[in-house]
Amino acid sequence: MMASKSVSSALWIIAFIIAVIFVVFIFYIGFDILTKGLDKPGEWIITQPFNVLVGYEIVGTDGAFLVSGVLWVVGTIIFFMELSGRTFKGFRIVRQEIKWDAIDVSTTALSAAVYGGALAATGGIPIIPGFTWVRPGNALAPLFGILFGIPGALGTSIGNFIADALAGYLGVGSIGGFIGNFIIAYVPYKLMRDHSFRTPRSIIEFYVWGVLVASVWCSLYISWWLDALQPVIGLPRGFIWGFFAPWVIFNNAFITAIVTPILGFILYPPIKARGLYWADRIRIIG
Repeated sequence: MMASKSVSSALWIIAFIIAVIFVVFIFYIGFDILTKGLDKPGEWIITQPFNVLVGYEIVGTDGAFLVSGVLWVVGTIIFFMELSGRTFKGFRIVRQEIKWDAIDVSTTALSAAVYGGALAATGGIPIIPGFTWVRPGNALAPLFGILFGIPGALGTSIGNFIADALAGYLGVGSIGGFIGNFIIAYVPYKLMRDHSFRTPRSIIEFYVWGVLVASVWCSLYISWWLDALQPVIGLPRGFIWGFFAPWVIFNNAFITAIVTPILGFILYPPIKARGLYWADRIRIIG
């Protein structure tokens, strides 16, 4: 018994340290951006990996486009596969039965409305006019995926589209943002094994999948789309990979790392108790 308690305490300490490292580092990145100024993205700490890989031609814009293109293809396939009623179980693709009854449809609609409204509320604080802005509402995207699964993830896609329209950002780039925001919700929903936010494993998994991986994947997905349509959209390739991509990572990760675990800890029990938690509403076939 004592050994079990010691292991549990050690895991909580590890989870706490990981959470603190993520939050402190993200705050430091934010402080670095504020002190150096939005007009000097080339000096930001978060842009340095992109400057090294892209700017100094270690990978180059073509290499960034190629690598991100793989993530774009995978993300797009997953999006349509999940909506078609198929999902991953380990290394197999199996059928899943989502009821899409009044509850699931309402969950999608409410997620879209709440997420879209939360994003649009700060649409007047642009970072790249016409493309992105300060978005504290991003904290809701992984939360809706974790709690509601595919209906919640689809709601974030629709909500982002609504926010683009309301804030005056709707354009060709919004198509990339549609699936990009789905990915933010999908990654922690699918890859976390404990969604309760009440165990060390749940906290560690969230910061790995919900903050780090989801933020990077979403950013590279949308950046690839903007690069692919660069002749139409008009953003320079160096600007896409040197400013837009790292900013989207920070914009997603900052608020997600701080607010989402708190909301998840509060909302998981009532959502679970009312039978709205996604795992209690789907059936895996095969």
